[in-house]
Amino acid sequence: MNDADKHEPESVAEEPRLWQVNIALVTTSAKHEELMDRLVDVLCPDPRHEGPCPIPWAMNSVAGDSLSAKKRKALLKEIEETNGDPA
Repeated sequence: MNDADKHEPESVAEEPRLWQVNIALVTTSAKHEELMDRLVDVLCPDPRHEGPCPIPWAMNSVAGDSLSAKKRKALLKEIEETNGDPA
């Protein structure tokens, strides 16, 4: 059996499904706004298009101060594990 036999043919289209992507940041308010704008550009690279985006999306942002202490601690731990001490 060769490698081609082990994989589905590329002509088989996968049905779109819902995904959620979470990103935790330690940054200033100004940098947060800049990053949010850049994410919009990534998700919708042509803001002048007509009709809905080819990839439907929604984005929200929550300030860490509004999260429970437990949730803040968990997010900071995830950031530390990925990037080192965020402080």
